[in-house]
Amino acid sequence: MNPKDLPNEVWEALCRRCGKCCTEKVDIDGVIYMSRVYCRFLDPSTKQCTVYENRFEAEPDCTDVPSGIESGIFPADCPYVQDIEDYQAPKEEWDDPTVTDAIRSILGGDAV
Repeated sequence: MNPKDLPNEVWEALCRRCGKCCTEKVDIDGVIYMSRVYCRFLDPSTKQCTVYENRFEAEPDCTDVPSGIESGIFPADCPYVQDIEDYQAPKEEWDDPTVTDAIRSILGGDAV
């Protein structure tokens, strides 16, 4: 079975509640970078979405798991993608100041 075809209940069981998928991501020249900016609906202490049942209406940029896998927004250590060959996870660390500057210009100074 293709992991993207799993039912929602399976995704729920796999989730570690780390909150990393709820960070803003920036695409720079086809590479996805993870910022330190979290969705406004993520409770930082519990790492739980405060509008989970209505998240797609409350936050139009919120994505479902299959779409998130396809767009590469889940970190490499996420159970959602651990068994997917050739999955390209977003970069969580980098040494390129031009990337840092680009992310800050898009999301603000505290983004990295």
